[in-house]
Amino acid sequence: MRNFINTLTRSELSPVRHSATVLQQFLASSRDYQLSQKQKQRVETYLGETQLSIDDYGNPLEAHSVIAFSFGDSDDVNRCLGQQVVSLMKDYPFLDAHLQQEVAKHAVHKVANAHVISSDDYLTTADIAKQALDCAIGRNVVVVAQSWHAKRCIETCQEVGLNVVAVKTVDRFPENDPQPWVRNPINWILKESHRAVASGIEISRRFNLA
Repeated sequence: MRNFINTLTRSELSPVRHSATVLQQFLASSRDYQLSQKQKQRVETYLGETQLSIDDYGNPLEAHSVIAFSFGDSDDVNRCLGQQVVSLMKDYPFLDAHLQQEVAKHAVHKVANAHVISSDDYLTTADIAKQALDCAIGRNVVVVAQSWHAKRCIETCQEVGLNVVAVKTVDRFPENDPQPWVRNPINWILKESHRAVASGIEISRRFNLA
């Protein structure tokens, strides 16, 4: 399993452009999880249809706002996402920023025009996109997200009516995060491939994610 994680997190393979190889490695490495045939098929479908990691793209000059999505609860990746926001706002100070609270704590004191999206309850990707839309000064946005989370962040923004013109990402996982499904690529694949049928917490319990 560790070999599989190391393979996926190598920079030249992390966008996962070789899905058949990834699937073969995943199924060989996931025996510890004791997946049923139906669960393996769900993973196979997910890997066959999904670009797991998104690279930076687009022109922030075309944007009105920045939306930063957190990844997990710990400071590890969220601090890096905050640094991306700070760098972006330094280069493009005309943007306004909508930052999920876990990212905002690392950026809000360093940027102007920042709106913190926070709640005592768990916030989904859709919750963040909708709240950003309500406060946005325009529809064109730069998404800042963890690279494996970015695809869903982009699609969710588009679903609520935002136009994603650029993306800035961080390609790493927080190994000791309180949310088990963000700790490594295998956990993330299991969670994302089953998200239509169970929550992250339920999936973590079902597969005993470590």
